[in-house]
Amino acid sequence: MSPMFFRFFHRKWVKAMGRVLDSRLHSVQNSHAKWAFIVQFVGPDGQKTRLEVMGDSRTLGVAVGATVPLLVSPDGKKAVFDRTDPQINATEVVKSRKKAEEERFRRQLEN
Repeated sequence: MSPMFFRFFHRKWVKAMGRVLDSRLHSVQNSHAKWAFIVQFVGPDGQKTRLEVMGDSRTLGVAVGATVPLLVSPDGKKAVFDRTDPQINATEVVKSRKKAEEERFRRQLEN
């Protein structure tokens, strides 16, 4: 699903932050693992909710114990990782790691 279609499809969904409680390997296809996560968050109705959220190859940093950005359906019965959020967007995570590594390396040269 392209970023534009992802945003369009979830345009009425509410942003929320969730805590990853557990994970399991859901399936492996073509040497790519697909993970399922149990995420707890406060839903649109103000109640704590736990849902299974499927992992996405376009996200990084989703692990047990992590706090992650979500998009939650208006009825609170579905949730997906907000893969456009720079905190878990794979492209942005890789860029920030590379920048931090370059900065660390530069500081070592100056000392």
